[in-house]
Amino acid sequence: MFENKRAVRRRAVYKSAVVGMLVALVWGGCSRRDEATVGTPANPLVVVFSPAHAPSASSGALAFIKKHLETASGMSVDLRAAESPAAAIKQFSAGRADAGIVTLEEYLVAREEYGVRAELQVLRGDKLAEYEGAILIRSADGPGSAAELAGRKVGFVGPYSVSGFTLPAIYLKKAGVPVASDFSPSHEANLKKLVNGEVYAAATYARQVSRYPGLRILAFTGKVPNEPVIVRRSLSPEKRKALASALLTLGGTPEGLRALGAVADITGFRPADQTAYKPLHDLILSEGKSVYDLIPGGWEIYRLNQPYYPD
Repeated sequence: MFENKRAVRRRAVYKSAVVGMLVALVWGGCSRRDEATVGTPANPLVVVFSPAHAPSASSGALAFIKKHLETASGMSVDLRAAESPAAAIKQFSAGRADAGIVTLEEYLVAREEYGVRAELQVLRGDKLAEYEGAILIRSADGPGSAAELAGRKVGFVGPYSVSGFTLPAIYLKKAGVPVASDFSPSHEANLKKLVNGEVYAAATYARQVSRYPGLRILAFTGKVPNEPVIVRRSLSPEKRKALASALLTLGGTPEGLRALGAVADITGFRPADQTAYKPLHDLILSEGKSVYDLIPGGWEIYRLNQPYYPD
């Protein structure tokens, strides 16, 4: 009987190992790229847009950007819109994506899991490379200080948004102000609740106040660097340089500016590296949070990329 149990155990271990190998093939081997031919028609350079950056189909922005990148870089380019934040990050598994325009939260997770690097930084407005998080209130009946938010319903975004949740949560924690959290899927939905009186205050980014005349800023929660354009580290320096140069010239015409504007209000790019994002990463870690908490499915990505150990 003991030997039979051992045999059953061995078969179970073998079966689990086979399943693990199949998963690894699905995530890795089946998607492995031929580095020498990346950028050719048969193996185009893949640029992923996160859901927050994917322009509407009616804007025609993706078609214009694709044409410009191919002309300026001399490479064939495939632009892909990810269905979710986790899907955007997983595209960098086994080199399935070469570059991406992603949110700050997605970059932090992708850097941890796949070692992507920040090649460029997004600019908005008049070459602005950062923005401020803020807590907004209604001008007519809002509180005079953050302390008056205690016990009140405060609107947040996420909970996977840096300006909509992470920074304001840290700010209120340090101020010793407990609030009742109310989450919305977007900044716009969050502010709509504030305008309608469904929440007492709302966490967002400061420039939103200019879009809502009836609101004002109660408190600034911290400065945030604009998100990066990321590339996988194994992409050749020549191809990284060609892509970056093409993106830097994308806004050089009125048509290019319109196409960029359709991608989350971007007005341009500037060279960047990971040093621009280290302070935020350190702040998140110092508060006992993890970068994997920043996006839906973040911990699932972490678990899937751990070594497979048989039972």
